[in-house]
Amino acid sequence: MEAKPIGVVVPYFRAPEQLERCLRSLEQQESVRTDVFVRDNSHDNILYTKAINEGLRRFCFNGSHDYVLILTQDAWLFPDCLRTLVDVIESDPRIGIAAPIQTTESGEATWFGSLQAYPWGHHAGGNAKDTPDPFDTYWANGACLLIRTAMVHEIGMLDENMRFVCSDSDYSFTARSRGWRVVAVPRARVVHSLHTSGGKTEKPAWLSKRIWEDQLYFARKWLSGDVYRQLAYEGDILTHEFVQQEVARSMSAVEEWRTHARVESAERK
Repeated sequence: MEAKPIGVVVPYFRAPEQLERCLRSLEQQESVRTDVFVRDNSHDNILYTKAINEGLRRFCFNGSHDYVLILTQDAWLFPDCLRTLVDVIESDPRIGIAAPIQTTESGEATWFGSLQAYPWGHHAGGNAKDTPDPFDTYWANGACLLIRTAMVHEIGMLDENMRFVCSDSDYSFTARSRGWRVVAVPRARVVHSLHTSGGKTEKPAWLSKRIWEDQLYFARKWLSGDVYRQLAYEGDILTHEFVQQEVARSMSAVEEWRTHARVESAERK
């Protein structure tokens, strides 16, 4: 029996050259068939999480796909990447999420597993020569990850309360809390430019606000609970005082943005 195609969800926003390269890398995948859904956010920007969930609804509930690849427009797969991810996820029915190593154009690893998830996602470094085998990681970066549809049936889709950031780490922790494994796969590689997400580059004010709100929601959902302490890289440092301090920082940033927006609105009037 011929293997089912791999569903692919690509959120897209006004970067045609990036998208073209992304899709070209999918066409070049070895020994797998893909079924690609590009969610165009160019006119009604629903951001990352809702776009991913649209794709998951398309692929996960009709029996035609066993796996779905989440892929951002600025991520470009090596030709054997998807085949390698499929082989790994099929090797253990407990693996719910498998993610490739992310590199720069020159081959330097920028994501080799994950460390802290809050307030900014910290990525581990590494070398495939030292660690050639798949290994469990705290959470998978949402630029490129392969998801088992059977897991989606059990734990649901991404939490849309986090619209732009944090929903990838949240989904990984949700999966792990339900007994699923999240693994990084050194033999699978993807080139990913890191300039389009996270908090280290300049963004429109509305998007910065959205990022802080997403982080605040993630903190309230996870950081004060014992389950997260057991699952997270940060572990025991997540004292009540530490969590309250970080939540207060996020709340302060959101309130500062709101005050700035009210002043700008009043000046325009």
